[in-house]
Amino acid sequence: MPDNIVDRLVEIFRRFPGIGPRQARRFVYHLLHEGRGSMDRFVADLRALHLAVAQCEQCFRFYSALNRPGSIGQAKICDLCQETGRDPSLLMIVEKDADLEAVKQSGTYQGSFFVLGGLIPILEKDPRSKVRLSELVTTITKRFGEKSLVEVIFALAVNPEGDHTIEILKQTLEPWVKKGLKLTVLGRGLSTGTELEYSDAETIKNALENRS
Repeated sequence: MPDNIVDRLVEIFRRFPGIGPRQARRFVYHLLHEGRGSMDRFVADLRALHLAVAQCEQCFRFYSALNRPGSIGQAKICDLCQETGRDPSLLMIVEKDADLEAVKQSGTYQGSFFVLGGLIPILEKDPRSKVRLSELVTTITKRFGEKSLVEVIFALAVNPEGDHTIEILKQTLEPWVKKGLKLTVLGRGLSTGTELEYSDAETIKNALENRS
């Protein structure tokens, strides 16, 4: 770990997705130029983030918990999972929160979600260490047992890791497929290499309509 505070902050920003060393250093100098008041507010907001945001115990997305306890019994359930108008027969599996938000904002899907938490590297020997496989199995077991779940939609990045992850998920869910669960993948309206969070509403709509 660097001794210089600027270099330490650069290392922190470099951990952000898509951020290289030059961009990370620009962030640090931007904060320095913002002035004490802006920096104090930034630090206060960072400290409050942990208290203001909770992770849903049903879909595993992060959501604002301020003035919204979101409790069912002792469980923390987000507002999205509590919406009564959503179709319980559909479950869309996405890689991350940003993908879920992209689909939600498109207004083209009214089913439920499950945030997998990542993709499985092709040479990974322990997939459960990379994604929420155990939690997914628990979710499928519960919802299929309640006879509410009919279809699982894989909405993952169109790249080798995304394809590999889908194959692992299909193998994992095979026992339920034999009992009638339907598995589909978003249509290739999403071009190769595309991440869901960067897709526009029309692209997402077409991919949903052409899933197979």
